[in-house]
Formats: sequence, C-alpha cells, structure tokens
Amino acid sequence: MTGTPRRAHSFFLIGTAVDAPDNSTNVPATQPGLATRAFKNRRFQSGWVFSLAAFVIFIAWPIRNTVLVCWVYGTEAYLRDGIRVLPGEPIRFSNGVLAPELPDIVTGFGIFLITTIGLSVAIFFALRLYERHS
Repeated sequence: MTGTPRRAHSFFLIGTAVDAPDNSTNVPATQPGLATRAFKNRRFQSGWVFSLAAFVIFIAWPIRNTVLVCWVYGTEAYLRDGIRVLPGEPIRFSNGVLAPELPDIVTGFGIFLITTIGLSVAIFFALRLYERHS
C-alpha cells in the first residue's frame, strides 16, 4: 500500500457512491461502567445476594403474606377480621385453613421476582448515576 488509507465497501445510494466508515483503525476500547464492573466483582455479588435475601425475608415476604390474605379472603378479612398467614409449612391462615396452592405460588414468585429484579435495576441505575455525577 502506498500512503492512502484502505477503504471499506462503497454503498450506492441513488446513483451516488457513499463510502462506508473505515473501522480498521485502532480505537481504544471504552472502559465498562461502574455498574458493570461492580456486578462482575465477586465480593459485591455475594453482598448483593445477601442484601436481596434479607430484603425479601424481612420486608417483601410480609407484604406477600398480606397480599395472599387479601387475595383469598379480601381486604376486610385482613383489616377487620385479623386473618393472617401463620409461620411454618404448609402455609396456613390464622383461621386454620390451608392456603390455596395457586395464590400461594403466584404471590411467592411474584414478590420474589418484583423485588429482586426491581432492586437490581435500581442499584444498576443508581451506580450509573453516581458514576456520571462523580
């Protein structure tokens, strides 16, 4: 080659030749963002898993129990009659009745997915926002 840069393919657009950009230059790769680096760190991952577990057990699961009672018996049973979910397996209400399987499964998976995905997306964007403004 003489001194001219090598050109990529030419595309023809309504009879006019338009040169495609030359991607053969050595452009330094950009460093991944703080959120990406944080989620690749093993210590951060294990801390995040423990934080999510604590949040699900102590905050989200009582909300799930409230939703389960309201779904099966209605809000009046929860608020006025005082029906609650008893601890232990199988899932029972305070009136002695076993919880129906479908509402139990749906509320369990629903609260778990909403909590873990929601908090993970929230921390991802919080880390990106922190990186942008620091």
